[in-house]
Amino acid sequence: DENAELRAYRAGELHCTYVVPRGQFDWIRENLAAELHISPQLSTYYFGFNLDRALFKDGRVRQALSMAVDRDRLVESVLRLGEMPAWSWVPPGVLDYSPQSFSYAGLPAGERLEKARGLLAEAGYTRERPLKFELRYNTGEVHNKVAVAVASMWKESLGVEATLAAVEFQSLFADVERRDVDVFRFSWVGDYNDPYTFLQYLKSNFGINLPGYRNSAYDALLEEAARQTEPARRRVLLQQAEALMLAEHPLIPLYFYTNKHLVKPQLRGWYDNVMNVVYSQDLSLA
Repeated sequence: DENAELRAYRAGELHCTYVVPRGQFDWIRENLAAELHISPQLSTYYFGFNLDRALFKDGRVRQALSMAVDRDRLVESVLRLGEMPAWSWVPPGVLDYSPQSFSYAGLPAGERLEKARGLLAEAGYTRERPLKFELRYNTGEVHNKVAVAVASMWKESLGVEATLAAVEFQSLFADVERRDVDVFRFSWVGDYNDPYTFLQYLKSNFGINLPGYRNSAYDALLEEAARQTEPARRRVLLQQAEALMLAEHPLIPLYFYTNKHLVKPQLRGWYDNVMNVVYSQDLSLA
C-alpha cells in the first residue's frame, strides 16, 4: 500500500520508497523536495493513428493534430505527477543516445497552432467543415483525463470534433488489432536500455506495430543499424530513423512516464535510471 509505505518512510522505518502516492504528490513536492527523486522511465504514452483509415493517410492531418497538443500544459495541469512532455518517441535518459524531436518542438505555442490550422485547412478541414473521428482508450482515471484534455485542445485550437469512447483494455487491444478504430490510446515500455527497443516498434514487420506504419527507408535504417558494429555509426542510423518517423507522424507521443521515489539523505549509492533498477550491493548507509 503506497500510503502505508509513505507513513513508514516518514516514521524512519524505510530509507527509500518504491512509489510516491498520487494523492499526496503535491504535499511531498512541497515538503520533501530534497528527498524526492524524479527521473525518466523507459515508457512513452501515446495516441496512435489507424493508418489504414483514409482519414489518416494524409500526413498533414496527423501533423496538425500532434502540433495542437500542448504537452507542457498536459503534464503540468492535468497529470501533475512529474511526468515529462514527449516531443520525441525515444525517452530521454536512454544510454548513449540523444532522442530526436519534432521540428516544431521549440516553436512558441501561438506559432505552432497557426501552422497546425494551416495544415488542416490544406487538407480540407475548417471549423465550418470540421475533422471528425473517434478517440478510443481503455477505462481509467488518468486515461479519461488525458483524453478529455487533448480532445478539448483539438476542439479549441482546430475545431476538431473527437468523440470519446472508453472500453476495457482487452477490448481496446482487440479493436486495434481488427483495425476497427480511428485514434487509440496506448503506451510502449522498452524492454532494455537501448533506443532500438522503441524504434523497432514501428518497423513494418514488427508483430505489434499497432499504427500499421510502413516505410521502407525507415526499415532499411533499422536493418543497417542492427548489423552495425561501430557504436557511433549505429547511433547515427537510429537517430536518422527516429527523425524520419517523427516527420511522418504515425503516432502522437504525449508524455514520458517517470520513476518517482523518496530517498533518505543517509542512503548512499542511489542512482536514478530509466530501467528503475537499483542493486542493493551498490547501497550503503552513512
